[in-house]
Amino acid sequence: MGTFDLIFAILLIAATIWAMTWFPDIPGGTEGHHEALTARYEKSDDGVIDDHPSYGDAAVAYVDRIVDRQLTKARGILAFDGLILAFVGLIARATAKLDIATAHMVPVLLLMGLLAGSSAICLFLFRARWGYVADFKTFSREIAATLALTRRRSFWIERTVRLSLLSLAGIVVLVIATVVGH
Repeated sequence: MGTFDLIFAILLIAATIWAMTWFPDIPGGTEGHHEALTARYEKSDDGVIDDHPSYGDAAVAYVDRIVDRQLTKARGILAFDGLILAFVGLIARATAKLDIATAHMVPVLLLMGLLAGSSAICLFLFRARWGYVADFKTFSREIAATLALTRRRSFWIERTVRLSLLSLAGIVVLVIATVVGH
């Protein structure tokens, strides 16, 4: 392994650690979101969404649409990762005109690992989750449980986006390094 590959691998590992741990935009909890959402659908003076099935149903449907949007994002990331992984596979063959694997085997394997990790996280997001029976007893509890689920999924979706972008940037650097090296 050459000097470039060693520096690339170290920087890629450091960037991956940073990308997996830095989350400035995801809230610490969902209490404020829960209050804002239920206030939006509470149409009575008593302010208790659990006492009004039509308002509670509308609020729960809205929160469920957030989960659906997250799954759509995960599906898009999975497709993107598949395309990028296929591209890396094509240019990392000995018969390719631009053979980056021969010149930079370890970085190529690391980038493929990042894409595979991102894809695995996306597949994990598709697992069916029923939740606890107690969470379905009131609209407020169901909303809180679903918001907590969307918060957890937001962490993972953000991680997959960062891994995918990091992989794409790494591939661009490797292609440039391979072209310049020849």
